[in-house]
Amino acid sequence: MGNQSEVRKNFGLKASNYRLSTTHGNPVDLERMVNLLKPQPDAIVLDVATGGGHTAIALAKYVNKVVAIDITPEMLAEAEVASKQSNINNIVFQMEDVHNLDFPDGQFDIVVSRFAAHHFFNVKKAVREMCRVLRPGGKFYILDCSVFDGDETEKEINRIELLRDSSHQCSYSPRQWNRILEELPLTIQHTAFLKENYDLPQWFDRMGTNHSNQQEIFRILNNISEASKVFYPFGDDYITTYRYEILAIKI
Repeated sequence: MGNQSEVRKNFGLKASNYRLSTTHGNPVDLERMVNLLKPQPDAIVLDVATGGGHTAIALAKYVNKVVAIDITPEMLAEAEVASKQSNINNIVFQMEDVHNLDFPDGQFDIVVSRFAAHHFFNVKKAVREMCRVLRPGGKFYILDCSVFDGDETEKEINRIELLRDSSHQCSYSPRQWNRILEELPLTIQHTAFLKENYDLPQWFDRMGTNHSNQQEIFRILNNISEASKVFYPFGDDYITTYRYEILAIKI
């Protein structure tokens, strides 16, 4: 069911790349997240799809405990290595699928997920589960790849992402995120649409994107409308991307 096997295959093979990724471990991003969440010393945190463990490690320095989950065992192993290198000992690593979390209602004070929601095969079910295990008054945080609002960008940029990574499901635009979250008992506190350049060839190498798919990505970028090209400049050594950041409080 879903794309879990594809996720495990792709990220199992590239797990160490993601532990060492400067994108996922960007200290400016992580500091901004911590400043937004204002974690309390007694807080218990759930980090969904922890990947290389960057988010869990950043928050573990400020809270009582972090439960870091992922469906890829190789990723959990890399995250545990990273935590030991950082002398962090208050993270519990375990295999879990965000679509069916094995936690009781309201267990966590903070639920976070960075750079993962675009892999959730049923994003509505996933965020509903994240919200379920969050206590009333708890903080819900997502940072993920995003695209400009619009039919063309929502379609074509996701075509590019799928060519790079066969486990990709969807990078949602702000308007799409608004529709996804409006059904949940959440009050949105903060959103930000953030522009970023991915360095090439690192962006391709991190996922092992083959040459023909790389060429097709550039063909798509060259053929989008002039209106969309304004938002997606690119060159031989970079591609323009966007992220959407969300902080909400559970009602």
